[in-house]
Amino acid sequence: MNKQLTNSIFYFLENLGAGVWIGSIAMFGIAVAGVIFREAGSINLAGSLNGKILARLNIIETVSSVLMSIAAIYFLLQSEERDTLRVIKTALLVVMIVLLIVYGKFLTDRLEQLRVVEIVDFDNFNTAKQAFRDEFNQLHKLYTQLTSANLFMALGFLALSAFQKR
Repeated sequence: MNKQLTNSIFYFLENLGAGVWIGSIAMFGIAVAGVIFREAGSINLAGSLNGKILARLNIIETVSSVLMSIAAIYFLLQSEERDTLRVIKTALLVVMIVLLIVYGKFLTDRLEQLRVVEIVDFDNFNTAKQAFRDEFNQLHKLYTQLTSANLFMALGFLALSAFQKR
C-alpha cells in the first residue's frame, strides 16, 4: 500500500474518531438528557436512564479516543509528518483522554454511588441527605464542564485538521 493511501486512511480514522466524539456528546446534550428529565415523570427514573446512557456514551468516547490515538501514533512515528500542528493535535488528544478518564471513570463512579447508595430517592427530598445532594450537584456540574471542554477541544482538533498538510 502506498504511503499516500495509508496516510489518508489514518487521517480518516482520526477525523472519524473526533467526529463521533463530538456527535455523541452533542447528541446527548441536545437530544437526550433534557428530554429524559422532562418526560420520565420521576427524577429517580430519569437519573437511572441517564446513567445507563452515559455509560454507553463513555464507551463511544473511548472507542473514538482509541481511533484518534492509533492515528496520532502512526503520524508521530513518521518524521516527515511530525510537525508543530501534529504535536499540538496530539497534546490536545492527550488532554481529552485525561478528561475522559476523569469524568468517565472517577466522576461517574462517585455520581452513581451518591445516586444509588447515598441519596437513593431524588423524588422525595430528605434534609438528612442534603450534603450528599450538594456533592452530587457539584460533581454533576464538574462532569458537565469537563464534557463541554472535551466537546470544544474535539472541535478544535477538527479545525486544526483543516490546516494539516496532506
